[in-house]
Amino acid sequence: MNQKFIVKFEQGPYEQSYKISELDLTGGGVNEVFQIIDEEFIETVIERFKTMRTDFIVAYQKQQ
Repeated sequence: MNQKFIVKFEQGPYEQSYKISELDLTGGGVNEVFQIIDEEFIETVIERFKTMRTDFIVAYQKQQ
């Protein structure tokens, strides 16, 4: 899509999307994208989901 790979993670009502331009890759295509999305990156995504959930709960509770 527009010479970009879009990597999307979803957990319940939350989602994170990352766009990687083909121009930023060295020619490995989708295989190179999978090299970027390694175990360490996935761990940070999981932690970010936890933060997103906490942020939403706090914002929601302010309205109660």
